[in-house]
Amino acid sequence: IKKYAEPFVGGGAVLFDILNRYELEQVYINDINGELMNAYRVVKNDAHELLDVLYKYQEEFIPLDHDSRKEYFASKRERFNELKVQFSAGSRIELAALMIFLNKTCFNGLYRVNKKGLYNVPMGKYKNPLICDSENIRECSQLLQNVQMHVGDYSYCRDFIDENTIV
Repeated sequence: IKKYAEPFVGGGAVLFDILNRYELEQVYINDINGELMNAYRVVKNDAHELLDVLYKYQEEFIPLDHDSRKEYFASKRERFNELKVQFSAGSRIELAALMIFLNKTCFNGLYRVNKKGLYNVPMGKYKNPLICDSENIRECSQLLQNVQMHVGDYSYCRDFIDENTIV
C-alpha cells in the first residue's frame, strides 16, 4: 500500500491502523463534518496548544461533583455550538478542544446534532474520563503529518483516487 484514501474518515480507526502499519506515499482523508476535520487539522498542526487547553479542561472538570460536572459540560456544549455557528480561524484550537472534551465526557462518545445542526448529546456518567491523552494526541499528530485533509462530500476524493489507491 502506497496510496490511501478515506472518504468518510469519522473516528479514524481504519486510518490510524493503516498509518501504523504501512509507509505510505500519499494519504487523503475527507469527512463532511467540518468540526471533526478541524479537530484532525489541529491535532496535526497545533498539538501542543491543543494539549494545553485539554489539560485545563481536565483539571477543571475531574474534581467537580456530579451536578457541577453537568453545569460545566452544558457550558462547554453551549460554547461548542456557538463556535460551530460563528467559526473563525482564531477559534479553531478551542473548537477542537471542545469537540474532544465533549467526546470524552458525553453519553457513549456520541456525536449527534439536532435539526438546527447544534450538538445535543447529554453528559455521560464517567468517574474519571481521560480528557487530555497527551501521548495519544502526540502520536496522532506525528502520524497525520503527511495526510491531506478535506471537508466535504465524499466525491471530492475522486481526483485523488487512481488505480494505485486503496480506498
